[in-house]
Amino acid sequence: MLRGLFDEGRGRVLVFCWLGWVFDFYDLVLFAFVKHDVAADLGLDLRTDIAWIDGWTLAATAVGGFAFGRIADRIGRRTALTTSILIYSAGAFATAFADGFVSLLVARLVTGIGVGGEWGVGHAVVAETYPDRLRNRAAAVLQAGSPVAMALAAAVGCFAAPAIGWQACFGLSAAPALLVFFARRAIPGEDRAPGRNSGGLLDLFRGGYRRSSVALLGLLVLHMTGFWSTYAWLPSLLLRDGGATIEFVGWFQIGVNAVHVVADVAFGPLADRFGRRRTFAVFCLVFASGLVAIALGFEHLRQDLALFGFAMAAVGLGAGTWSCFGVLFAECYRSDVRATAASGFYNLARGSQLFTQPLLGYLFVVTGSFAVALWVGAATAVLSAVLIPLVRPADRSRSRP
Repeated sequence: MLRGLFDEGRGRVLVFCWLGWVFDFYDLVLFAFVKHDVAADLGLDLRTDIAWIDGWTLAATAVGGFAFGRIADRIGRRTALTTSILIYSAGAFATAFADGFVSLLVARLVTGIGVGGEWGVGHAVVAETYPDRLRNRAAAVLQAGSPVAMALAAAVGCFAAPAIGWQACFGLSAAPALLVFFARRAIPGEDRAPGRNSGGLLDLFRGGYRRSSVALLGLLVLHMTGFWSTYAWLPSLLLRDGGATIEFVGWFQIGVNAVHVVADVAFGPLADRFGRRRTFAVFCLVFASGLVAIALGFEHLRQDLALFGFAMAAVGLGAGTWSCFGVLFAECYRSDVRATAASGFYNLARGSQLFTQPLLGYLFVVTGSFAVALWVGAATAVLSAVLIPLVRPADRSRSRP
């Protein structure tokens, strides 16, 4: 499954991008596991103040995604990756010292801007490092950093934070800044952009790119809404509505993400065997079934071993769809606009959560339950399965911005 991925010096590129993505996503997701304590300590309302902070944080990733995509395509990949690492580490450190709504919002905005740079640029670098025959598998391994990050965030948020405090956890989360010292060794040579005269984000909606761009951005918005509806609020559902302990939430999330790692890595070989879009659609439906099971039975999840196992396996396996996106961007866009497209679209989809997260907060108040988030997640997964056939490579002869 991993044969050839670490040959000819390619492995150090993959490892560096993987570590940057792991700590990037960890810094973003950790907040979901400590938001109860943050709200209590700072006197904030979980369903309004924190929901808006979540939304603005994700909106900031759209700004960072566009900025770092342009830096990568015009200045260089290594510059974009290292700068984003420094910024999201600074944001995590500032979060540790937040003492109210404004300071917390500013710290999370800085985190969001930095976080916006890693996914798209990292996938562009990996796509350009590996030949077509290995690209599905390399992208899958890179994407597997996401569940590793979520499991790490769950472990720190559910087990370390109660012991040492959420402030100390965020302070220690600035340590990934040390990665920048290894950047030149991981990505050697002159940091030269592939296309200094490449077009901007709006050019991706013109000419031969238009159809694939609209479909791919729509798919990402659906997928991102489903992801953040699920992972940002599932701990709150289990804690408040399901009566679970923080330890149960931690172990459940670690279990889900252990399965998710397997799903991300397995997606590449399965896509090679059965087709990328068909595999994606099946994974979406599996993910939706797991969320429906939790939404219907979250009060019994702790006592029903069969339900627990099915929900954990289905959500973890279904989340493997994220391994598809890096290869889709490599397939649909030339190298001189690839980082702009990947970072821009991925983080515009994240930024759309500025609206969906506060809307979810309103629905929580109206319904009196966090379970509505899981129903939203299931619906977006089904719609993603319907939309994936529309994402096709652009006509390259008509695609020059």
